[in-house]
Amino acid sequence: MIQSPSARVPSLWNGEKAPTDPVDLLVYASNLLGQDPRITNFGGGNTSSKIKQTDPLTGEEVSVLWVKASGGDLGSAKTSNFASLYQDKVTGLESRYRATGMQEDEVVPLYMHSVFNNNPAAPSIDTPLHSFVPYAAVSHMHSDAVIAIAASENAEELTKEVYGGQMGWLPWKRPGFDLGLMLQDLIRENPGINSAMMGSHGFICWADTWEECYELTLRLINQAVDFIESRAQTHGFGDVVRERYPNPREELVRLLPTLRGKVAFNGQRLIARVDQSDAVLDFLSRDKMDALTRLGTSCPDHFLRTKIRPMVLPAGSDEAALDAALAEFRQGYGEYYDRCRHEDSPAMRNPNPSVVLIPGVGMISFNKNAKEARVTGEFYRNAIEVMRGAETISRYTALPEQEAFNIEYWLLEEAKLRRQPPEKEMARKIALVIGAGPGIGLSVCERLLDQDACVVVADVKPELVQQAQENLQVKYGKDNVAGVTLDITNRESVRKAIEEVVLTYGGLDVVVNLAAVFFPPDTEGRLDDRLWSKTYDINLVGSYIVADEAYRVMAEQGLPGSIVLTSSANAVVAKKGSVAYDTSKAATSHLVRELAVEYSPLVRVNAVAPATVVSGSQMFPRDRVIASLAKYKIDYNESMTDEELRDRLANFYAQRTLLKQPVTPAKVADGAYLLASDRLSQTTGQVLAVDAGLTDAFLR
Repeated sequence: MIQSPSARVPSLWNGEKAPTDPVDLLVYASNLLGQDPRITNFGGGNTSSKIKQTDPLTGEEVSVLWVKASGGDLGSAKTSNFASLYQDKVTGLESRYRATGMQEDEVVPLYMHSVFNNNPAAPSIDTPLHSFVPYAAVSHMHSDAVIAIAASENAEELTKEVYGGQMGWLPWKRPGFDLGLMLQDLIRENPGINSAMMGSHGFICWADTWEECYELTLRLINQAVDFIESRAQTHGFGDVVRERYPNPREELVRLLPTLRGKVAFNGQRLIARVDQSDAVLDFLSRDKMDALTRLGTSCPDHFLRTKIRPMVLPAGSDEAALDAALAEFRQGYGEYYDRCRHEDSPAMRNPNPSVVLIPGVGMISFNKNAKEARVTGEFYRNAIEVMRGAETISRYTALPEQEAFNIEYWLLEEAKLRRQPPEKEMARKIALVIGAGPGIGLSVCERLLDQDACVVVADVKPELVQQAQENLQVKYGKDNVAGVTLDITNRESVRKAIEEVVLTYGGLDVVVNLAAVFFPPDTEGRLDDRLWSKTYDINLVGSYIVADEAYRVMAEQGLPGSIVLTSSANAVVAKKGSVAYDTSKAATSHLVRELAVEYSPLVRVNAVAPATVVSGSQMFPRDRVIASLAKYKIDYNESMTDEELRDRLANFYAQRTLLKQPVTPAKVADGAYLLASDRLSQTTGQVLAVDAGLTDAFLR
C-alpha cells in the first residue's frame, strides 16, 4: 500500500490539563492543533472563540470574538497573539458592506474600530470567517490530506463522497469579507453541516465547545487520510524515471555557493535550506514531477513563500546551464508579473526562484533568514503532499494564475511587509566563528547573533562546540546557530567544516578565527622545537588555511566577504618568555596584509589585536595565572578562587595601559564585530588594536 500524504492524527486533548478560563482554553487548543504539521503548516490556519465578557466601558456583558491575530504560529501562540473584537461590531459591518458597495480590502481597517479592551493584536484577514459562524469554537486548518481533496479536479464531488452531508462546499475565494459572507450563507442554507471545504484552500469547522471542535477537526482530517489511503493502489506520482545522484553531498557543496550568489537581488542575500528527505527525493524521481511543478501550488499559504512554482535544475549542471536555467525562470516570472499585474500592484520582487528542485539530489529553499528558509521548504513539502494525495484520488489542480498573483502581490500583504521593522545589519549574513569556548569566542557569536546573522560555532574540542551551540540556541533559536568541529592545522578538516557551513546555510560571508595557542617556556625560558612548530601551525598556518578555504567559497558566491583573524599586541612588543607566540603573531599580522592583496577586491581581510585577555580565556588556566602572578611578584594565596586570581592578574595588566582598564572578551568581540560588519567596508589589510592603550604597542 502506498503511503498516504499524512498519517492519522491522534487526539492529545487532556481534560485534566485543559484550562477552565475560556481564553486560556482557546490558546491550549490552538497550541495542540498548531504543533502537529499533519494538522496545519507553520503559521497556517487560525482559531477563534466567542466569549461572554464584561465591557470595561459600560459594565454590560457582551460577546467578544477572540481570533488568532495576523502573523504568528498556532503552535507557539500565546494570549497576546489573539485579537479580541466586539462580535456585534464585526457582524454589523455586513449591512454597511452590502449597502455602500465597499471594496473588500476597505473593510480590514475597520476591524480596528471593533477592538475590545484596547487589545493591540492586529486582526487578520480571516476574521470574518470566524465572526460569521454562529458557534462558540471555530477551527480553520491547512491539513495536507484535506487540501488534497480541495485541490482535486472534482473536489466538490469528492467532498460529498468523503464527508457526506456533514461538510458543505465553497468554491475558491480569496480569504476576506466576501468569503466570510459566503460561509454564513452556506451555514444558513445547510443547518445540518458542521464544517465547510473551501476550494484549494482547506477546511473550517465549528462546535459549541473547544473540546468538541478539536475532536471534530481531527476526525475530519483522519477521514481524508483514510479516503486517500483506500485509493492508493498505485503511486500518485507515477513510475520512477530518475535515479538518485551518486554523490549528492558533493553536488550540493559545488552548487550552493554559486547558486546563492546568483539568486541574491538588489544586494539582498538569501539563506538556504537543504531538504533531502525521502518524500522530496521520491517526488523528484517520478514521471509526473515535471508536469506538476509547472502547475504551481494551490493553498495561498504555500506560494506566498514558495512563489507560484519552483525551478527544476538537472543534477550536474555547470555554471552555463545554471545561468540559462535562472535566466529562463526570471523571464517566466517577469512575464507572469506583466500578465497579471494591476495598476496599483507593488513593484516586482526578487524574480529568482525561492525553491530549486534538483532531481536525485534534493530541494533547496531560499529566504531572508534561516527560519524563513526552513519554512519555505516545509511549505513546498506541504505542496508535494497535497499533489500526491490529489493525484492519488483524482487529478491535481492549481489555483488559476491570476488568483495566485492576487495573493502574492496583495496590497494588504504588501502593507504587512512594509510594517516589518528594518533588518539588522548582519541579517542575511552567514558567519563562521572559530574558537567556540567561553570568552572572546562566545562574545563574538553573541554580537553577530544579536544583529541577526546565522552563526556556525567551531572548535577543535567537540564538547566546547556542543556547549556553545546549545547555549546560543536557547537564546537565539535553533535555526540560527549550528556547530562544527575542526582542526585548523588540517586543511581537509577545515574544508569539511566549511562544507558543513555551506550545506547548513548555503554559503559563507564572514569568518572570525580566534583559535590560538600559547605554550609557556620551561624553567630555563626555552620552548622545544615541537612546541615551536605547533605554535606556528595553529597561530599562523592555521589562520592561512582557514582564510584560504573560506575565500574559495566566497569567490564562488561572488558576494563581498570579510575575514577577521586574530593577532596580538605581542606582535609588536618584544619581551622575554614568549618568543614563539610573539613571532607567530607578528607573522599573522603580515599575513593579513598579504591576504588583503590576494583576495581583493571581493574579500576584506583584517585582524583584531588584543592585549592580554585574562578573564574568560582558555589560555589562562589556574596554573598559568599563578605562574604569572609569581613572575610579576604580585601577592596572592592558594585559597583564592580562579576568578579572584584572574582579576588580580588582569588588574596588574590594566595598570600598564593608558586607560587603566582590563581588556575583556566583550571589548575584543566589539573590535572583531566591527571588522566583520560593513561599518568598515573600506578597510582591509589592517590590524585593529584592542589594548586599552598599550604604549609599547604603538606603531613606530
